[in-house]
Amino acid sequence: MKQIYYCAYAPICVAILLLGILGILPRVGRSTKGEGWERRYFYGSVWAVTAAQTILLVLWKTLPLNATGSLIKLVVFLGVLAVFGAAAARGILPRTRPIVAGELMVSD
Repeated sequence: MKQIYYCAYAPICVAILLLGILGILPRVGRSTKGEGWERRYFYGSVWAVTAAQTILLVLWKTLPLNATGSLIKLVVFLGVLAVFGAAAARGILPRTRPIVAGELMVSD
């Protein structure tokens, strides 16, 4: 574990902290301009991954452990991610509509 933290975790952590200090990461800039679009990416990712992993669990329990079963699981997993990603991009999923300046925002 010490080697993992030393070789992988610590450098990644330092890089993320530096990007945050420089204001390059989302939501750490000096202005909140454009923040409304980031919620679409965040909540869209949450919806997509949750749904895809739930469906993958069902497929993992029901399909056989062979190459065909693995391919089916992969295709379905990627398909669910694509469908939910497209729905999030259109603002169809809850909390994926962007916050736009001047628009009355009601909790969805």
